[in-house]
Amino acid sequence: MAASHFRHAVLLQDLNRYWFSANPSQRLVIELTERDALVDADYRIVRELHRKGVKLAIDDFGTGNSSLSWLEKLHPDVLKIDQSFTTAIGTDAVNSTVTDIIIALGQRLNIELVAEGVETEEQARYLRRHGVHTLQGDFYARPMPLRDFPQWLAESSPPPAHHNGHIVPLMPLR
Repeated sequence: MAASHFRHAVLLQDLNRYWFSANPSQRLVIELTERDALVDADYRIVRELHRKGVKLAIDDFGTGNSSLSWLEKLHPDVLKIDQSFTTAIGTDAVNSTVTDIIIALGQRLNIELVAEGVETEEQARYLRRHGVHTLQGDFYARPMPLRDFPQWLAESSPPPAHHNGHIVPLMPLR
């Protein structure tokens, strides 16, 4: 979602009309790309979203133009570690150290962490060993057309029934 949506109450009006009126059984997660500036954001909208049970995720954490004050202002539920940091795991690159710092920061603030761009077993093991259990990337599946997804899913291991204490919803494909 673009940062501009946090400047106007239209976002809340639309969510009330289209999402909450349907009484969904799943929690909504709004993903905000860190590269978008939140200079003029109305943080009352953020507080109202939290009050309604909406989770906020910051995508590409560590790469954009935000500051650490975002963590205080937004109270995000999820930080998505950018693939540039995941790629650096197991190297001497500065980004490898930054990865460890982001993980420690998320854990200290009790924010769920998601690692993007996981490409190797070594990266997956390292991240799980350091408490990052939600992993995305080519190691698990390459991007695919929607029509190929049912076959891939049928041939893959079943997902866990629970994640972070929450039931994982499974929706039948038609």
